Amino acid sequence: MSTPPSPCCAAQPDRYVSFKGIDCDGNARRLMDILLRLRSEDPDEQTLLKLFKERRAATTGVRCDDLLLLASFVNPVRELFERHHDQEALDLLEQLEEQCF
Repeated sequence: MSTPPSPCCAAQPDRYVSFKGIDCDGNARRLMDILLRLRSEDPDEQTLLKLFKERRAATTGVRCDDLLLLASFVNPVRELFERHHDQEALDLLEQLEEQCF
């Protein structure tokens, strides 16, 4: 006997079964583009941005696609966008978290 899904979850796509109709890679790429356009004088932020650029461009060693990279650093990325008051980026990050991470 199976239990029907709860009403709160029934309307949302089940990302663990299918990513059909969800542009996870495209949205991750858009968010990464926003992230890498940021300019900062803060040394911690500069370090994080440098890490993203290096991991994204790596040809040897650890190289991450945008989705994996953002999922791995979701909290520092959120804090960075909050400090820069970038609501568009925060909204896109939340969408990625809900649909793709």
